Amino acid sequence: MKKVFLFAAAMMMAVTVSAGKKLIVSVGDFESATSVDVDVEEQVKQNVVSGLSKVGHLQMIEAKDGLGADYLVTGNVLSYNITKTVNDKGEVYYKTTMSYTITAANVKDGTTETETYKYDGDGIVNMKYGYSQDPNASRQKVFAYIEDDMKRFAFEHFPLVGQIVEADYTVDKKGKLTECYITLGSEDGVDAKTKFDIYLGKMIAGRITRQKADVTLTVAEVVAGDLARCKVTGKEADKVAKALEAYASDPTNTLPIQVKMKPKKDAMGWDKIF
Repeated sequence: MKKVFLFAAAMMMAVTVSAGKKLIVSVGDFESATSVDVDVEEQVKQNVVSGLSKVGHLQMIEAKDGLGADYLVTGNVLSYNITKTVNDKGEVYYKTTMSYTITAANVKDGTTETETYKYDGDGIVNMKYGYSQDPNASRQKVFAYIEDDMKRFAFEHFPLVGQIVEADYTVDKKGKLTECYITLGSEDGVDAKTKFDIYLGKMIAGRITRQKADVTLTVAEVVAGDLARCKVTGKEADKVAKALEAYASDPTNTLPIQVKMKPKKDAMGWDKIF
């Protein structure tokens, strides 16, 4: 086993420069179609805030204009309907359908990303989620999906991204990276067993490009607010080791190795945000 150490000063510099923090998100005004009641609009907004608040690497603040935030979230409820049906047995059922858009604006550069969500009961999984013999229960079943959708939205549009610290890492006899430190920690909502994907970067025609490596980092110990020790597994751990060595040797002309948090999994292997 080979363990690589560089000067302590180099490690301190890497951690300080790349130190992360929770992304600050505020939720602004919501709009809705004229056919949608105000209480529906407010319920959608409340569930959006609730869903985002449950994502560990986000910090929610109250600022409708996004002042002091990294991202400003706004929404638009496009449609909302409850229909009543009677089956062959004479039983009455209600079905709630709804669609809305969520837009995330980067406060610093003004770029925006929008997702549209449709709850229409189509598909095997969703076929009966909006159905109930109680109209209010039908409504609440649909609203309940908003929180999960916002957790997905956060991991897609507000990803927690850091870097591998080039100052202290472990490589085995086969040249594979087995342990390293990353510039994310408790201040970012990282805890033990949090997992990260790795993205290797290179310059092509003056542009930075990144490619996901077949490697997973698993946090073994949260060392500080902006530092965590990780175990490394995966087929391309040797490729990551070479890239890390290159960056440690010449950080001016090479790119750092980026890490991106993965959603946690349940016992069945599904994302816990589902």
